[in-house]
Amino acid sequence: MKKILLILIFGLLCCNAGFAGTKDIKNVLKKIKSNKDLTLGFKKFIDTPDNNKRNNWRLTRQKEIFKSEPETIKHILQIVKKSEGYPVRLGKESIRFEVRNGDSWGWDIKKDRERVELIICCTNKTTWNAWSIYFPNDFNVIFPAKNALGQFHNDGGNPPQFMFQNQGHPRGSEGGGYWIETDETIGGNNMPKKLLDKKEVLGTWNDILVNAKWTHNKDGFFKIWINGKLSYDYKGMTQIKGDRIEYHLGIYRSYLSRRPGPNPIQIIYYDEIRYAKSCKKLELEDLGYSCQNIESQSMK
Repeated sequence: MKKILLILIFGLLCCNAGFAGTKDIKNVLKKIKSNKDLTLGFKKFIDTPDNNKRNNWRLTRQKEIFKSEPETIKHILQIVKKSEGYPVRLGKESIRFEVRNGDSWGWDIKKDRERVELIICCTNKTTWNAWSIYFPNDFNVIFPAKNALGQFHNDGGNPPQFMFQNQGHPRGSEGGGYWIETDETIGGNNMPKKLLDKKEVLGTWNDILVNAKWTHNKDGFFKIWINGKLSYDYKGMTQIKGDRIEYHLGIYRSYLSRRPGPNPIQIIYYDEIRYAKSCKKLELEDLGYSCQNIESQSMK
């Protein structure tokens, strides 16, 4: 009888621990959406197929992640504080992502991938997105494996239209830094273009600003400013007809078999994640930028 009682108690503890882990990550997602210290403007994002939910942040492979061990759920996504020694771009808090060897769920397990990504759906027409990103000094580069640190991705089965990465051309020899890749399905060539050198990303905040016109026609554009300087200006088709564009932030690593394992821990911080239909509404003055200056720039 005592053995049965002990088994029941142990089972309840395990269940409660699992529930607590899921509850914790749900609370983090809820706080990210409502915390003006971290995000701005996303209440305008409406996920029509999902009951018209606004600001519907969620995780890739969310159902599988929610079933994971509490300690796993705890490390992948956290809101951290400046007062505790964590890097923060502005205000008191930032978002910390961590991916460890084996952080793979669902379909990703069979596809040679590990990731922790926040997703919000969906953006359309002409938009402005801003975020700040911080690589710790000891950030582990996993080139020639592929490492994405932000995507503008369709909500279907097509490749991501625009992907921010931590490595250069897959047939090259350069890893690290911050790169942009435009997919061939919209007229790009899948040849990453360097935005920041590996020495420029470590131990410092970099501010990223994107202005895009989302269309399957040829009059679209996708512009990137790095720390207030226009660094990329693509013109042409920006989405496949019928697709919707999701906004992804986090760590997504793939083609892991290109390098010997086990895969190292990777940690990235994001802050000041903003969205608007105009530059002015991003309120960039507190970050030290002028929309008049930004919008007047052109590629030399």
